[in-house]
Amino acid sequence: MKKIILLFILVSCCIVINAQTHRFIYELQYKPDSTVAEYDKQEMVLDVNPDDVKFYEYNFLVSDSINILHGDSSAQHTSQSGQTLIRKKDSDKNKNYVQIMMMPYYYVFETEDHIQWRIEPETKKMEGYNLQKATTQFGGRNWVAWFTPDIAISEGPYKFRGLPGLIMYVEDSKKNFIYSFSRNKNLPKTYNTNAFVERHYSLMPIAINFKNWIKLNLEFYNDPYARMRTDFQPDWNVQINGRKIKSKEEFGELSKQTQAEIKKYYNPIELDKVIPYP
Repeated sequence: MKKIILLFILVSCCIVINAQTHRFIYELQYKPDSTVAEYDKQEMVLDVNPDDVKFYEYNFLVSDSINILHGDSSAQHTSQSGQTLIRKKDSDKNKNYVQIMMMPYYYVFETEDHIQWRIEPETKKMEGYNLQKATTQFGGRNWVAWFTPDIAISEGPYKFRGLPGLIMYVEDSKKNFIYSFSRNKNLPKTYNTNAFVERHYSLMPIAINFKNWIKLNLEFYNDPYARMRTDFQPDWNVQINGRKIKSKEEFGELSKQTQAEIKKYYNPIELDKVIPYP
């Protein structure tokens, strides 16, 4: 009888553990402009759920907490890094949730992102964890990662996964993108992200393929104020970058400025998926 009770307790514990969400927080440092030394920073969330894995900015959780408290969706965050992902557990196929600035649409497209790692002999310790080095080429960049076999979860930030342990640190060789493990916690149940990942508040995602994503970005680049210029009325109180717009003709000059900014601050993490801006 004691053996049966013990077995029941062990099975029950396994069920509880499997039902948990393992949440890992990373600091992301990245350069929107690769020619400067300064970094933008974002805290990123990796939720390893029983059935899937989600990666998104921590500020989504901040806004969601405010909305839950007030019972509305008045607090809204828009991704700054463009790294909002969902993948099935143990899968290399990612759903990429993306937006184009100033456009009221939310898109999702799938990519197959298998990463071939080389596990190196170097090891070290960090905050009590045993780490081992791994290297890879992914997205047109060379990467160095440090993973820990102490946490038997074969996941990591962004699309980096597939090592025999949690990835704690990863950076590209030019240090344009640096992910550093910050902290973690276990949640008793899967956190509901339907309001800000699977959709963007009131915006349902439009399913496209990557080719269409390229096309949409080029269309926006070629005429970023097309929608606004078409509907513009002289009595509108429109201000863009602190400048009051008084005529449709002014959008032409603004378009050139916006195009220059798009190109200046375009440093994609995956160089093999570059949008070919003219």
